[in-house]
Amino acid sequence: MRCTIFILSFATLFVAASAQAQTPLSDADCEATWKAAGGVDLTADTAKPFIASFDQVDLDHNGAINWEEFKAGCAKGLITK
Repeated sequence: MRCTIFILSFATLFVAASAQAQTPLSDADCEATWKAAGGVDLTADTAKPFIASFDQVDLDHNGAINWEEFKAGCAKGLITK
């Protein structure tokens, strides 16, 4: 029983860590993704396909993600193509 609990705990931690550890986008991919997202400040709704955690990328917490915040998110691996 203890072994099963340990294995399940380890698997849960592994899945959680791998979900957050994404590869940063290149500058070209970041710019292309920004354009695909609309090329203007993103709201939570327009950002959904590209950003898993809006709050992590919206650095000034004003409810919109601008190009500078988007680039920073790309560098941290928070943006997906």
